[in-house]
Amino acid sequence: MSEDPPTPSPSHISAAELFNILKIHKTPYNHLPNPLQAWNGPPNSHAEGLGRLIILTPEIVRAAAASCIQTGQRISLGWDLTKLEVANFNRQPTQHHILPIMDGIAFDDLYIINPQQSSQWDGLRHFAAPAPSKDMPSRRLFYGGVSAGEITDRNNTRIGLQHWAKEGICGRGVLLDYVAYAERHGITYSTFSDHSIPLDVLKDVAREQDTRFKFGDILFIRIGVTREWDTKMTSEEKTAYGKTRTPQHAGVEGTEEMLRWIWDTGFAAVASDAVSFEVYPPKQSYPRGSDHESVKGVFMHEVLLAGWGFPIGELFDLEDLARICEAEKRWEFFVSSAPFNMPGGVSSPPNCIAIF
Repeated sequence: MSEDPPTPSPSHISAAELFNILKIHKTPYNHLPNPLQAWNGPPNSHAEGLGRLIILTPEIVRAAAASCIQTGQRISLGWDLTKLEVANFNRQPTQHHILPIMDGIAFDDLYIINPQQSSQWDGLRHFAAPAPSKDMPSRRLFYGGVSAGEITDRNNTRIGLQHWAKEGICGRGVLLDYVAYAERHGITYSTFSDHSIPLDVLKDVAREQDTRFKFGDILFIRIGVTREWDTKMTSEEKTAYGKTRTPQHAGVEGTEEMLRWIWDTGFAAVASDAVSFEVYPPKQSYPRGSDHESVKGVFMHEVLLAGWGFPIGELFDLEDLARICEAEKRWEFFVSSAPFNMPGGVSSPPNCIAIF
């Protein structure tokens, strides 16, 4: 029996266009014409700007709300905007000014903020990948083939955040609590190290939680950065992290097998409380024991953002979320996230709520 056409989104993507694009996103990784590049079209369209979020159809969102919202308990996944108060990569802390108006009988806010310094979604303008061109080996392109020149042209808003803001990022969220798993299995690490989490461990976390995935899920991985920063690190350690030219961030392994799993499982977006989601700096290879050859490393930011249009969430505060999941013995919940409606925006605070 043929699959019914999906309900068109409210943003004027026709049912026929959506059906054809979804066929690409449901194609197994190994059957993609180019597994490192799956772009929605046409250029300059809302479909292109949505990237992987195009799979969050009204049917997917409605089913997620029906299955996940049971108690009405809810929690924000946004860390304080003041964190990281000592950031790396020369990122500056948020400035918040309170401005009196009308002779002091009312006040306004003035925010000066780099979303990358705290909880944020990486948008499609954040990271480029090498262009497949032998003639220009140093050329890099963003999702859809967008160039750096288009990004810096303030009159050009192609693949900007406004596309995500139109409908938000809503659906079924699933938490893989690696922190709790590591504690159960005696795994010790610092989140400010090159500690990497392989795919088989993530699958084992899901098995122990009895967590099953659905097409369109939004994946969250708790690695423990916000807990370590808030409860363990001294001010001297934070300052040293901000000043180092060789920062290290724990995260998931950057491998093709990880990419294949993310694509084939059908995730719409990935997020964690880590600084980079994947381990940083990227590794050339990952060992697989004395009896197996090492696995080649992949810089997944290039594929997830520039190749597939996947939102990457970083520095989400997952501590209270993990406590609720453990108390309720379920690690799935409804997610409602409203990125900034900034034409041409690169990244945004998540403004994300998990609802149980």
